Amino acid sequence: MRKGFLGLWAVLICGWYWEAPRLHGGRANAREMEKHSLSPVEAENEPISGRQPLKPWRPMVKQVGDPAGNYLNVEFTSDSKYMVWFEGVGGSAVHGIVWHCGVNQESGELVPADGRGFRAFESTSWGRANPGYDKHGPYYVGADREGRLILVRPEGPDRGRVTVLPTAADLRRRAVYPTNLENRAGGYLLFIQNERNPGAGVRANGNSWVELQYVSLAEPTKIRRVVRQSTPPIGFAPMDAGFVRWMRGRPLMTYGAVPGQSQKIRIAAFDADRPERGSFDLIANAHDHIDPYPAVIGPYEYIFAGIDGGPKSHVYRRKAGSADSVAFELYKVIEPEGSKLASPSLAQSHEPFLFHGRLFTVYQVNDKGRNFFDTTFRKPGEIWLAELSDVGVHQWLITPDDKVPVSEPEPLVTRNGVWVYYTRSMIAEPAGGREERKGWNPGNRRRLKGRLGQGRPVPAAGGGMPRFGLYRAEVPIRANH
Repeated sequence: MRKGFLGLWAVLICGWYWEAPRLHGGRANAREMEKHSLSPVEAENEPISGRQPLKPWRPMVKQVGDPAGNYLNVEFTSDSKYMVWFEGVGGSAVHGIVWHCGVNQESGELVPADGRGFRAFESTSWGRANPGYDKHGPYYVGADREGRLILVRPEGPDRGRVTVLPTAADLRRRAVYPTNLENRAGGYLLFIQNERNPGAGVRANGNSWVELQYVSLAEPTKIRRVVRQSTPPIGFAPMDAGFVRWMRGRPLMTYGAVPGQSQKIRIAAFDADRPERGSFDLIANAHDHIDPYPAVIGPYEYIFAGIDGGPKSHVYRRKAGSADSVAFELYKVIEPEGSKLASPSLAQSHEPFLFHGRLFTVYQVNDKGRNFFDTTFRKPGEIWLAELSDVGVHQWLITPDDKVPVSEPEPLVTRNGVWVYYTRSMIAEPAGGREERKGWNPGNRRRLKGRLGQGRPVPAAGGGMPRFGLYRAEVPIRANH
């Protein structure tokens, strides 16, 4: 889910809970993840209105990948050619492997079908990789199990060029995100630095503060500080609730902030190309902004954000290239239409995209649970597609109406169509057993040495986080629409 805060998986690992939509338990997005930048498909178009909205339809949904696999943090590169993901292995919520694979541009199928194309490096749930883009093409960056930053440029579905960056290694670093800047070489990486201990950046984990930092790929040894925030006695710092990420198409960070006596999570910003200015407010009103997703799409800059921990989202926009002092205006209000959930809540994981001139977003809501983990991964959920190009908002339910926990919507957008990948919590399966999968040899651990065994699924409802199956919804949005 976006996709937030603390490093989704780091939250789950440590089992820390948060309550209500405020700073003391502010809700965050389950995906620290950034979506694709303005892709070549989108770059040819601008959002337009005046067309008739899509007619009612139901998507075709099927499970994809390895039915026994554990698919975490699934992301597509901005050119839609590769899927980058983190596989939880060995029955652990901490350790895993970063993979990439290819994507068939005609059918939306993975190449190879299980997603295990190129085994890039062993990682942790808080150091897992996220994709970026520059004029040389797609790449992704994460941290390995020693805390080193690793950059990988895919060279095919089962090939890649791996570079260990000279940035000082640090296991307390998490939420590693690169920029998506198509017209320049290199860019920046941001990450959150915990005070003392890796994993969840919370007071109960021994961290009284967290700090937003970044490096330029041109100077990867120079770590630059943006802002430090205290962790509250309960819950998360604002940058974990209003989760930090780069604006698609600009080297502008957005993150949650609660300045002064305010109790509302504002959206603050920092321009890496103009560091001398420091941080400044982008949106400050009477709402808590959860998991904001910023992007330059056509002639506008947009910010999509969940509001107050409920099912409602706000879409803000302003003209692209505006001075930082120009305010974002409320463009659309999105709320699930005809939700089948008993108490829909926690709108998050927005992933906007443009397809042949029409602006869409996908997002998730779940039944309200006891805490973030329970809500996001154990309660029934829904994934919605919303079209925003015309007057009003037109929406379609992407997932089947079968009352299961679903999360992490990721749109795959090619010139030929749109598919929405998402994960489902497999909480009903029994504990125990061992899955024999590529790279796992239970009788020869010595030869594997630093390689992670890909083994047991975690127990279902009892302890730990569930295994996540991968699903794909084929939606009837085509190039001739």
